[in-house]
Amino acid sequence: MWVKYLMNANNRNAFPIIVMTRNEGADLQRCVDSILHTVSIDVHIYIIDNNSDDLSHIQILANLEDLNRKNLTVIRNTRNLWILGVNNTLLKIKKNHDTKYFILTDGDIDFHGFKEESCWLTYLINKMESNVIIGKLGISLDWSFLASKTEMKDIYRQEQNLYNERRKIGDLYISAVDTTVAIYRWDWSIERKALFYPDHMRYLRPELYSCRTKRGLTVEHLGWYRYLDNSLSTQSINSKVFCFTIVGGTVKPEVLKLASKPYQYFHILFSKPFAMLWYFRRYFKLFIYFITKGRRGFDGQS
Repeated sequence: MWVKYLMNANNRNAFPIIVMTRNEGADLQRCVDSILHTVSIDVHIYIIDNNSDDLSHIQILANLEDLNRKNLTVIRNTRNLWILGVNNTLLKIKKNHDTKYFILTDGDIDFHGFKEESCWLTYLINKMESNVIIGKLGISLDWSFLASKTEMKDIYRQEQNLYNERRKIGDLYISAVDTTVAIYRWDWSIERKALFYPDHMRYLRPELYSCRTKRGLTVEHLGWYRYLDNSLSTQSINSKVFCFTIVGGTVKPEVLKLASKPYQYFHILFSKPFAMLWYFRRYFKLFIYFITKGRRGFDGQS
């Protein structure tokens, strides 16, 4: 598989875009199409599939691979480990690209709505170049759908709470960013290899900021529609709940209630113990980081 990867990714200057997906089907198709139609620089897309079992999604993966052999590679994981599933690929990408940054996004993002003179990717790169204190920069999400559905009011409120006019760097909002879509420095993390783990938002180096774009620059989050249209199978939801439980991830109530009862109970009983394990791991890594960096001086110190 990685012989094929090396053949496909023969442009070291192409910007790496990592798309993490599982059973997203048509949403993944829209995501990839929107990337290819909106960027103005050379990119290579790495689709990391976390053991999808939906036949239409599997066919879409094959079609995307066939139609975009020069700038797209599909990596098919044999297990669904959510964010942990990107790490092996991330190490290989870093060795084979000469870029200062990379993009990580979920496979249910449509980039067509981003309104800026430059393409969204060029915009993000320029912002990172002019703000060395930013470790990662996410694109804000369009709230039109959330605002129109009373059933989504809790998620709408959560999104609004991420923005504080008193916490800004220029026109960027200082805010946590998950896996929806963001640009990262290669050395963004307290971990030396800068891999992704549960609670990865808190692995950001303490001398760096996490930010989001201004509210006028947004992309569309297709995954929100799935909360209401019941298009996800119970099997797919159960798999997500199980995976997120063991990796300490957060399952939104709107999703959890769609899972089978045994999986709901499993999450209720074990989500906190698993989360605590990952919590202690992060604090141990943070302790090591402070000890190591304290000897040499943090970035920005003389």
